[in-house]
Amino acid sequence: MKYEDPKMEAYFKSLPGAVQNYINQSGIDICSLGDLTLIGEHFTNNQRDDTSATNRTP
Repeated sequence: MKYEDPKMEAYFKSLPGAVQNYINQSGIDICSLGDLTLIGEHFTNNQRDDTSATNRTP
């Protein structure tokens, strides 16, 4: 995704590739750095939770 705001573009590029892909494929319209940060943190945290749950042993 390409953002006009350099801060948004820099933050987007700092996200893990899987999170970038999810945002790109979602088709959502992100209009502010605040929105992008919230979405990025949400999906990054969910990705970590999914990974840690997969690595747990019963």
